[in-house]
Amino acid sequence: MSAVPVANRRSASAELRDKFLVALDEQDYATLTSVIAYLVDCVNLLPSATCTLLFLKPGSTYGDGAEVVAKWLNGFPPARAS
Repeated sequence: MSAVPVANRRSASAELRDKFLVALDEQDYATLTSVIAYLVDCVNLLPSATCTLLFLKPGSTYGDGAEVVAKWLNGFPPARAS
């Protein structure tokens, strides 16, 4: 397995974003834990289906998703978007 590509401070590689989405689909908590730190400041937009899954507003970023997943992994369920 190759090393996780490091995101720069504004965007993340397609490989890293895909790894996050696959880990969400597969409920792969180990992978989610390893990639969310690289996505916290990511401004790439999440797919709308992932926004819905994480109870985020459409147009949310991978950074927003990473924050929700980090809270979720620490025992806090995601809040529904208003």
